[in-house]
Amino acid sequence: MNKCISSMIVLACALIAGCAAYSRHTSMGSDGLMADIAGNKMTEVRPDRMLIWKASLSIQVWSVSNTLADAVALAEQLGGFVEQKSDGGEQHASLTIRIPSKSFKTALANLEILGTVTDRSVQGEDVTEQFIDVEARLKNKIVLRDRLKQLLDKAADVKDILAIETELNRVQSDIDSMDGRIKSLKGQVEYATVTLNLERKPIPGPLGYVLKGLWWCVEK
Repeated sequence: MNKCISSMIVLACALIAGCAAYSRHTSMGSDGLMADIAGNKMTEVRPDRMLIWKASLSIQVWSVSNTLADAVALAEQLGGFVEQKSDGGEQHASLTIRIPSKSFKTALANLEILGTVTDRSVQGEDVTEQFIDVEARLKNKIVLRDRLKQLLDKAADVKDILAIETELNRVQSDIDSMDGRIKSLKGQVEYATVTLNLERKPIPGPLGYVLKGLWWCVEK
């Protein structure tokens, strides 16, 4: 009975592993693509692709606290939220916000007019194949788990029961890990990440104020 149960477990694992390998081979067409995109012109992609958008902006402003509040308000207005915030008073501050991907361009455009942009980085990562691969392996693990449960119901010997339960716990752990990975990818795809670094503009001396006033008159 022990040899029979063990053989069935090994066979089930082998079959599922084979299916998983086949799924990975057929689904993984290419590695995830990371692209740096300059300016506001972001390449349009097919709607069936899963992209993770990230941006980093460094901006000089006259009032760090007011700009920080404006950025938070903008994120909430667009349906996003603040993920992390570091406030250094009126000298500097950093803010990480999550914005619905559909509002990513709008968010960048509105953030850039809050001050003088000194550094800008926008990245898009294609995780479509990665998502398909994890999803396929998750389905195979679920099938294996169900087969192990069937074997457990039929097992009578204590050693067989312990062996099946050990394997079942391992497979369930893999399922939980893959399920978490899928949820993480979906969350990153649905909500883009924008990191905003704010610094106070240098305060000019007396001559600087005079030149600034003259420049303002010229502009008017």
